[in-house]
Amino acid sequence: MRRAIVGAGLLLGLAGCAGVQQVPPTEQLVDSQVSIRQAEEAGAETVPDAAQHLQWAREQASEARRLLEHNERDKAALFLKRAAADAELALALAREAPARAEADRLLQQVQQLQGTVQ
Repeated sequence: MRRAIVGAGLLLGLAGCAGVQQVPPTEQLVDSQVSIRQAEEAGAETVPDAAQHLQWAREQASEARRLLEHNERDKAALFLKRAAADAELALALAREAPARAEADRLLQQVQQLQGTVQ
C-alpha cells in the first residue's frame, strides 16, 4: 500500500513538472509574431533567402492560429516552433546580407590594390 502511494505521488510530481515546462501556444504565438516582425524590420523581404523563410514563418503562424481556433493545441505548438525558427533564420539572413556585401566590396578593393602594386 505504501509503495502504491509513493508511486502515485511520484507520477503526479512528474506530470506536474512536465506541465510546467511547456509554454502555452498563445505565448508561442506572440513569440513567433515578434520574431516575424523583427525579420520584417531588418529587411528580410529584400533578401531572397530571408524572404522565403519569412514567408514560411507567416504561413506556419497562420496555420497555427487556425489550429488554435479548432483547439488543436499540440499541433499548433509545433507549427509555432517552426514559425519562430523560420522567422529567426530570416532575421539572421537579413542581417548577414549587408555584412556580406561590405565584405565583398572590401575584398574587391584589396584585389584592385594588389593589381596596381604588381
